[in-house]
Amino acid sequence: MFSLQHVLAFLGCLAMVAGQACTPGLYVQKTHPWNRGYTAKLYLDQSWLSYPTSDWMLNITFKNEVDEFQVWDADIINPTTNTDYVYNVTMVDVMNKCWNPVLYHCQYLELPFLVRFKETNKNTMDYDVLSVSETVTYEDETTATTLYCAPTPGQPTGMAGTAAPSGMSTA
Repeated sequence: MFSLQHVLAFLGCLAMVAGQACTPGLYVQKTHPWNRGYTAKLYLDQSWLSYPTSDWMLNITFKNEVDEFQVWDADIINPTTNTDYVYNVTMVDVMNKCWNPVLYHCQYLELPFLVRFKETNKNTMDYDVLSVSETVTYEDETTATTLYCAPTPGQPTGMAGTAAPSGMSTA
């Protein structure tokens, strides 16, 4: 059975296919790459939000199947698990923990994670994040979904809301 959040995430993906613009402001900073994986941090610009949130959910898709995905500051809800890691996934849904559900339009959501894969070149991009969609519930219980543009390597260099559309610079 699919939850409302899964349906909304799917509708967000359909909106992209239908030609609607993506939301800029997705960054992935690999903090420790090695030949079998990497640790990284997702930065998601929250300036698209209309109001503070009461919860959030991310759908993260990788370029290829990863042997392991692990996250500490969110709960993995798909595939279903009672741990902070899953194996053999190309897509994963994560939801806020009980202590971090509120997001504001003036911030970045920061989410550290770990990916493991079969041994290869340390600098491979074969297992990078391909796309992220975010579904939120606002404090008034309405919902919204956005699909982020392709990730930018590194961390943001400005405040939330200052990201240029994908493929454009802020200079």
